[in-house]
Amino acid sequence: MPPKSFGLERLAWTARTAWWSLPEHSIPWRSAEEIEKAQTACLRRILQHAARHIAYYRDWLRAAGAAPEDIRSVDDLRRLPLISKRDYDAAPERFVDPGIRDGLAIESSGTSGRARTIRYDAEALFRALASGRRQRLALREFVGKESGYREAVVHRDGSVSRQLRPWWEARLICPPGIELKRCWLSPLLPYPTLLEKLNAFRPEVIRGYGSHLGAFFRWVAWQGQRLEKPRAIVYGADAMSGADRRLIETELNIPVLSTYQAVEALRLGFECEQRDGFHLFVDQVDVRIVDANGCDLPAGTPGEVVISNLTNRASVLLNYRLGDVARWAAGSCPCGRTLPRLAGLEGRTQDLIRRRDGSQWAASAVLARLQAVAGIHQLQLVQEDFDAFLIRLVPARHTEPDAAELRAKMEEIFGPAVRMVVERVEAIEAEPNGKVKSVVCRMGAA
Repeated sequence: MPPKSFGLERLAWTARTAWWSLPEHSIPWRSAEEIEKAQTACLRRILQHAARHIAYYRDWLRAAGAAPEDIRSVDDLRRLPLISKRDYDAAPERFVDPGIRDGLAIESSGTSGRARTIRYDAEALFRALASGRRQRLALREFVGKESGYREAVVHRDGSVSRQLRPWWEARLICPPGIELKRCWLSPLLPYPTLLEKLNAFRPEVIRGYGSHLGAFFRWVAWQGQRLEKPRAIVYGADAMSGADRRLIETELNIPVLSTYQAVEALRLGFECEQRDGFHLFVDQVDVRIVDANGCDLPAGTPGEVVISNLTNRASVLLNYRLGDVARWAAGSCPCGRTLPRLAGLEGRTQDLIRRRDGSQWAASAVLARLQAVAGIHQLQLVQEDFDAFLIRLVPARHTEPDAAELRAKMEEIFGPAVRMVVERVEAIEAEPNGKVKSVVCRMGAA
């Protein structure tokens, strides 16, 4: 049996979470000065904590002859070294506060090739839950209400959401009508079975992996299957192809939105009603776009995403190389939100295409040109050597892929010596973690 105090703890956490969620309707519209003030307050708290309890930062500050007070804003974080996933994996205990025991250890899906565990303290987890209201308010435009609707979640067993949801539910009191009515489904279900279960549940929102939902709804449309249409589809964790997103929004007339999250920072960004880039949770997470040397890049230039989680005290990660490739959006969003935006994700650093001269190309820059070839709905590029590629492609409906145009595009990109083998498939197979990679490199370590 839980201790007698457990009921009081549930009541306390419920009240605090509700209190934190109240300003979420206004935070995305606040001035840059207000957002910066909130961000700086979080930064100073996390730095003070790291200096006292986190071995990595305590040692770094001591070696640099610095104190937490010397870092007064996120701009000063540039004075800290960048941390790679390899740095963290080599000694994760050096980034952890061993005295925090009231949270949850969350295991990643291993998208980057290796699963890793990130510890969260309870307050950071409940704050993440509260800040999720930002996207629900954007979804309200399509669903008609902020809470109490039916949501089908198509996630694998062990996904981050399936780790978090039971933990939250066991520690909160949720009045009837407020919590969402959820149905959890596996992406491993055969499409007819998945469709049958979705039609029986009749969700107003379907949430899942971008690649899987794109392929599933493509099958629904191309096979002419009967579908109890949701009011919105929300995807995250990996990309949905542009062709699949257009098909869902135009042929099926279902709006599609995306979220940006990682196990190292549970809330990074969300798409608003305009669906034109990710509004970032910069009051809680500092986000940078950097080049290979760690220098900040201007809007429109793709680079690697570097984050600093400013709320989690259990595993402190500042200047952490997330492994994603993205670019800043230029200009303001028509929705009126003032939070800075990413124009979109362009893959992962593992998705880079390697060249003989030592340079690397972002997958998005190459794939967009190939996907524009007539008759191609979706493709995956497998790099066997610098100039040798296997192209797995899903043909467009009622259209034969133009092999000559595809060859011409490959030669235009990679030169006349390029070698290519084309493999037609019904769908791009997912990795064991349930996600689809747009580029696969079989060349070994660089």
